Amino acid sequence: MIAALALALASSPAQGLPALAERVRSRVLANGVRVIVLPMGQAPVAAFHVYVGVGSADEEAGLSGLSHFAEHMAFKGSRRIGALDWPAEARALRDCDEAWAAWEQARREPGGVVGAAELVRLQQVFERARADADALSDAGAFDRAVETAGGLDQNATTGMDSTRYFVSLPSNRLEHWFWLAHEQLGDPVMREFYQERRVIFEERSMRLEASPLGAVLDQLQAACFRVHPYGRATIGRSADLEFLDRPEMRRFWRLNYTGGRIVVAVVGRVDAQQVLDLADRYLGRLAPGEVQRPQRPTEPAQESERSLVLHREAEPLVVAAWRTEAPRGRAGLAQEALVALLAGHPNARVRQRLVRELGWATRIDLYPGYPGVMDPSLLLAVMEPAAGAVPEQLVATLQQELELLAAEGPSATEMQAVRRGLRMDRLRDWSHLDELAADLAEAEAEEGGWGALFQTYENCAALTAAEVQAAAAALTAQVRTSAFLLPPGRSAHDPVLAGGAGGSP
Repeated sequence: MIAALALALASSPAQGLPALAERVRSRVLANGVRVIVLPMGQAPVAAFHVYVGVGSADEEAGLSGLSHFAEHMAFKGSRRIGALDWPAEARALRDCDEAWAAWEQARREPGGVVGAAELVRLQQVFERARADADALSDAGAFDRAVETAGGLDQNATTGMDSTRYFVSLPSNRLEHWFWLAHEQLGDPVMREFYQERRVIFEERSMRLEASPLGAVLDQLQAACFRVHPYGRATIGRSADLEFLDRPEMRRFWRLNYTGGRIVVAVVGRVDAQQVLDLADRYLGRLAPGEVQRPQRPTEPAQESERSLVLHREAEPLVVAAWRTEAPRGRAGLAQEALVALLAGHPNARVRQRLVRELGWATRIDLYPGYPGVMDPSLLLAVMEPAAGAVPEQLVATLQQELELLAAEGPSATEMQAVRRGLRMDRLRDWSHLDELAADLAEAEAEEGGWGALFQTYENCAALTAAEVQAAAAALTAQVRTSAFLLPPGRSAHDPVLAGGAGGSP
């Protein structure tokens, strides 16, 4: 049924899209939660997607990492899920928080004020309190409650602008999911908080320290955004993560996981009225709150090219980023089209030039909307230089291709292929329940309403060469930041030798 729907849309989108949109039902609950339902499909399954309008760019100074940490905590259960003896556990959690606060305060004192023996004692007190609290809970109970109900692909992601939770369940477990969602969103205990910090530190090490590309992107973001919070890593700074505590997490949750920040999308073989009624019964009890995000600082205009070099014993990488307007609406579509035209297939302009003709790169990938979409962001290029290539020449050649496109615009043939590709990408997404649920929630939260999702198909067809040309013209060297990952002692103008080494000094 889903594949047939995609084929029907491809052959007659003018009829298929309005018909699909007419099936959608939506409601804004009294507390501000927005619920979207799209009944479709024959298989008795449904995809659930929760979009929470808070990400790492919304964190307070000194508390970076809380939004990603919150994602971990959301799966640790509630007072009703995972508590072996809730009154006793509640007392033990308070004791644990107090012990942590005492140990943290001692560690923050200037050197020598608190002796080493006292620090060890305070740590031991905290570790005993933590173990006592952990022994009174079953932190895996929430995951098992989803699994025993037939849940598949349960996961979550945290970005700069949002945190998202998603899962697929049999259609006859609708009420079970809404009850779980209330417990997850409205009553998380934040158990095993201090133990989970170790997992997050390991994740941070894997993403940023052990990963060459992660290390480059971390430094690149900081260079591109000196004021705006897009300049820091989603996972948070080590110095902040080290001292985050459970009371700070609970405060963050109360401030941000409120009705006005939450969008729920359900797509599958469901009865729309039943979904809306269950949402009202369970999610209508969540705390109300404002939709508006906290004011973010405005990043000053970039007035000149920036460049940085990182040295590491690893395969060389070349990364370039251009400042762009917020990649939403038609502006986002034009950037997406630009990426497709430049590097979307083997014969695309930049791939043809740098990989096939010059042989300077073995890999070129372009990404719009990095690292966020709600504010002015970046268009990112990641390139792996081939042996003999000069890293800085890869960036210069890519810039030349942008300037050529800005001067001449794309050809009619290129635009026809780009428009077709963008529309087929949408149809492929919409052929999967989970992707469609995610896209509906995202359109509601970021594009002014779920209806904008279906408008994008028409916008793809109506995209003009002038819009793509303007998107290319905005990517000047003045707004570019380049980052080079090279072996120690090498510079961006040294050719790369076989095996990944830089050329002669």
